[in-house]
Amino acid sequence: MAVRLCSANYPLYAVTLLDDSHILVAGGGGAARTGVENAMEIFELQGEGKNCVATSIHKHSTDPRAVMSLAARSDGKGHLVAAGMDGKCQLFRITKSNVASDEGEQDADKEASRVNQAGKRGKKTGEREGGKRGRRKRGKKTKSAENEANLRKRKGSTGPKAEKSLEGTEHTSSDYKVESLACVDTDFHKEEPFQKVVRFSRDGDIIATGGADGHVRVWKIPKLEKKLDIKAHLDEIDDLDISPSGNKIVSVSRDHHAYVWKVESGKREAELHWDKKVPDKSYRIKAVRFGTSQEKKSTVQLYTMHIPARRERKPLPCYLTKWDAMKFVPEKTRSTGTDVLSSLAVSDDGVFLGVGTNSGDTMIYVSWSLQKVHRVSEAHGIFVTGLSFLKNNAVTAELTKGAETALVSVSADHHVNLTPLRPRFMISVWFAVIGFLVLIVVIMVYLGQQGLM
Repeated sequence: MAVRLCSANYPLYAVTLLDDSHILVAGGGGAARTGVENAMEIFELQGEGKNCVATSIHKHSTDPRAVMSLAARSDGKGHLVAAGMDGKCQLFRITKSNVASDEGEQDADKEASRVNQAGKRGKKTGEREGGKRGRRKRGKKTKSAENEANLRKRKGSTGPKAEKSLEGTEHTSSDYKVESLACVDTDFHKEEPFQKVVRFSRDGDIIATGGADGHVRVWKIPKLEKKLDIKAHLDEIDDLDISPSGNKIVSVSRDHHAYVWKVESGKREAELHWDKKVPDKSYRIKAVRFGTSQEKKSTVQLYTMHIPARRERKPLPCYLTKWDAMKFVPEKTRSTGTDVLSSLAVSDDGVFLGVGTNSGDTMIYVSWSLQKVHRVSEAHGIFVTGLSFLKNNAVTAELTKGAETALVSVSADHHVNLTPLRPRFMISVWFAVIGFLVLIVVIMVYLGQQGLM
């Protein structure tokens, strides 16, 4: 069964790992005036008895827009977070607030000195009242900008005023500081601009975005200067990923095509041709991820998730496929059943694949064999919107009481769950012991019936 880590008071659409014991989730109600907030939230994982729980330690408002796609990586100063909101991507830096506290103390000392000097000049009262008027004016301006931004639709054009209000946002708590670094338009669909996916390169130098207008765009960190703009697909992009070396991008789309792009030139290198014998355009690739081996970094695999392109009276199965990431040819395909797949993740050591479904199930597969090793039915009450593995290390083992791996999942049902994979050899031993005891009981019953006992 899945472990309920925590719940948010808004629907969740994305999750990413910040470090060994901290996760970042995001979502919200969008620009519609439903009273549902839009936010990113940091949770700390802790062991509690036999279970793992998550405690909220910082929440950052993203009003008036909900975060629909999310990616993060460490940059030495803290964590860079790229968040997709409607047709925009905003880059944040999240840092421990001990730095912010030191700066705050220095500012407080300067302010106290200024007030003291003003008092000596006999202008203390005037300065205080002037400060109050200034604060009231600034607050009114911010409120006006927020109200104007709130009038805009969730996936509509937001305009420069909304962008400015977001870029000026800076929230702190006792533990963390969230600072906005840049914000750019990343999707230009005529009707509904919508960035569906954002991914960091492994070295953190670039991000790639894709969305409703079918373009793959590459941006330089930290100012989000445009490096590439590729008219990649004729329909919206469902997913993309950057190769571990950073020189290739794979994009998949509702136009039934999946392409490999060169990062330096923007030219197409290859197309993924699925070898499954199915009618043309009866399936499309919903998600794509690269994976590497911790033991052998040069070993790179590519994984795709295939779903039926349309609903049939008799449900069709979905599939996982492993590809040769050098030749871009399929190596192995495995059916996952008829439950439509919604999310895909790869563990940091490349050993496991995490899969979420439209009915809220979570599953864990062995990457090299595509063998399913664990499934939790209806872990969520609605489709799984985001997945992220915890790092496979001693910290995770301690938090999960010895789990082989652990998969974090989020959903629009507001819940954050953990699906741990218990060591399979222990399960096998228990089955062997139980089987041995059953065998002894059967033998004793038989001998008793024969009058030999």
